[in-house]
Amino acid sequence: MEYSNEEFYKLVEKKIKKLHLGAVDIIVDITSENFYGKSTGLYLHNWTGEGGVEAKYHFLVAGILFRNKIYPFYVAILPIGSFKSDYLGRICDLCHEMKLKVRLMKLDRGFYSGEVIDELELKDMNYLIFAKKSSLFRCMLEGTNKSVIVKHGIKYKKDKSSHVADTNIALVKNADEYDWVFATNVFLRDARKYVELYRARWSIETMFRVHDEARIKSKSVNPLVRLFYFMVSMLLLFMWNLHAKKEFPFKRFVINLEQMLKNVEIRRAN
Repeated sequence: MEYSNEEFYKLVEKKIKKLHLGAVDIIVDITSENFYGKSTGLYLHNWTGEGGVEAKYHFLVAGILFRNKIYPFYVAILPIGSFKSDYLGRICDLCHEMKLKVRLMKLDRGFYSGEVIDELELKDMNYLIFAKKSSLFRCMLEGTNKSVIVKHGIKYKKDKSSHVADTNIALVKNADEYDWVFATNVFLRDARKYVELYRARWSIETMFRVHDEARIKSKSVNPLVRLFYFMVSMLLLFMWNLHAKKEFPFKRFVINLEQMLKNVEIRRAN
């Protein structure tokens, strides 16, 4: 599977380098694809069975956020028991290879862990993680009437050893009628700025919704086939952001591409 991940990166790497991007943000997220059936496997994550969905495939995507465009450059299908920190470490390495000027990596609460934070610190990556609102953080929020940033250590175990990841916890009070908690190694005087920075991460969720318009549906139980189809749709999104986003929406881009390919086939047949 790692070979497939690297092949996607090779397809887009040269095009990204030619863009000569300035300062960028990196957004990483996980999206799921439903699986209907009784089959089991290393890449099938058990689900509730509601609506006939017995399991899900999980895909991790990393994209470059530059202005109002996202360029996906890394795609992976996650096996059961995989460590997100390993994938994030590789993503940091790829950013270095492309010589990107990364301001910040933005992650949702599913990535909040000591292991992830230590990996990002090791790779010298600035990060902003939407933290889980644990009972401790709830108490801290209740105990303050203003936004604050505090030092915090996260205990975790890896390779049968205990570790502590040191980070800063930004407690942001009443921003848009909500109390926010972030883990970060970036210090901002105005804690509300963390919320503004994080909001831009929602672009990748919009990208996933747009991506559904080109998702290739399959009943295959072969994870490599599923990954291949997912990569094709992500590659279409990349090309749309690269060449056509200002001209027309993604759905029109896909329709135009389909028509162009049909015309090529007709000319060949004649």
